[in-house]
Amino acid sequence: MSRKELERSFRKDFVGNVALELFSSKPFERVSMDEIAQKAELGKGTLYKLFSGKEEIMVHVICRGIENLCRDLEEQCLGTSNVPQALKRLLELEYDFYTKYSNLVLKLVFHQSDNSESAFLDRVRAQHQQHMNLLERIFEQARIAGMQFRLDNQELIQALNAAIKGLMINRMEQPIQDNSREKDLELLNTMLWTGLLA
Repeated sequence: MSRKELERSFRKDFVGNVALELFSSKPFERVSMDEIAQKAELGKGTLYKLFSGKEEIMVHVICRGIENLCRDLEEQCLGTSNVPQALKRLLELEYDFYTKYSNLVLKLVFHQSDNSESAFLDRVRAQHQQHMNLLERIFEQARIAGMQFRLDNQELIQALNAAIKGLMINRMEQPIQDNSREKDLELLNTMLWTGLLA
């Protein structure tokens, strides 16, 4: 990367961090490009030189989040021979990702149904596919190490995603409930690895 490309990448990541903070504090629709520019201390014209609009910022933020998640999964789950610890860490990393990005992921799902900005969505789909491939490698490593699952790797990934996303939606529907990270992770561990029926 040239120095100019590095500076542009740094600025995009900086704007992404600012936008994520704003997107986390209020609905996506209520965050404006003006507000992002002001909070990032950039001129609106400079912001539009980096991104075409807040949808592109959202996609940048999600893709960067998936990249970071994949890096952590590779280092902390594939990089250990302790399979039970790797699976525990996998759940924690996935849960933390969806907790941090759940509002944006849901917005993207609704955005997807509009069939707009397909180039942006293709970028997220490509990142998501890398994530799915990595999860499959982790489950395959667990099988090679002697773990036995009743489901194949694809079904395990579907169950994992459904359980975590279900918890996120439940948390949005019933924010008053005492939903702590530890309780949620304990429930996920029970559902996925132990099973709900004794």
